[in-house]
Amino acid sequence: MKLIVNADDYGITMRVSEGIILGMKQGLITDTSALVNSVHFEQSSAMALEAGITAMGVHLNLTFMTPVLQASAVQSIVDESGRFYRKPGLIPTSYNPGEVRAELKAQIEKFLASGLTLNHLDTHHGVSVKDAQMHDLVIELAREYNVPMRRDDILSPELEGRLVDAGVRSTDILCVDPAMPSLQECWFRSVLEQYKDTECIVEIAGHPGYADGELRSISSLADEREHDLALLMNPALREYVRQQGIQLISYSQL
Repeated sequence: MKLIVNADDYGITMRVSEGIILGMKQGLITDTSALVNSVHFEQSSAMALEAGITAMGVHLNLTFMTPVLQASAVQSIVDESGRFYRKPGLIPTSYNPGEVRAELKAQIEKFLASGLTLNHLDTHHGVSVKDAQMHDLVIELAREYNVPMRRDDILSPELEGRLVDAGVRSTDILCVDPAMPSLQECWFRSVLEQYKDTECIVEIAGHPGYADGELRSISSLADEREHDLALLMNPALREYVRQQGIQLISYSQL
């Protein structure tokens, strides 16, 4: 078994970024993905590079804060105040695919301008599986930039398999439980037990980080992030992974 433990939302706040870096340096976190349109992205990317973390993913985002492009250029995917809709289901079904592609590409280009290396694409709130058209747009970008993409298609039965058919590299399995606001050790261990003696490449995604007032004002996940970080820093769990011969990898190794 090869295991990617990905930390979503790098850059959402500086305290979350600090927690993710600690978890990558001393814990089980093997990769992360950045919210490029966060006001903290530039400082967070510099902090990662200073810590020797040179590659990560882009957490492509259409449901948090404001776009990288001018709101007037992406009118079909922002509300009257120029902000993204808060959930994929609120994005109008009549969205302009050209505007979506332009915004997501702008996020990738802003990421690359930071000096970080792009090693995969995933999406905030799983917006890639909003519908088949959205999924195709993200697949096209993964192919354009020649990087792997998260297996969000597993979460949407009607889309499952399309990523593989498109020839985009990914893991074999994405293990998430949408009903679970934070990672639970019993669940985490059950995933390892299920796949430890297989040749599968598995991703477990979580939201580790430190919570503060700023985070609580912009995200529904706050204390849950500290719980995730504590779990992924747990020495007993790290020792179990080692004993079972589970190979920890990042998306850079796919």
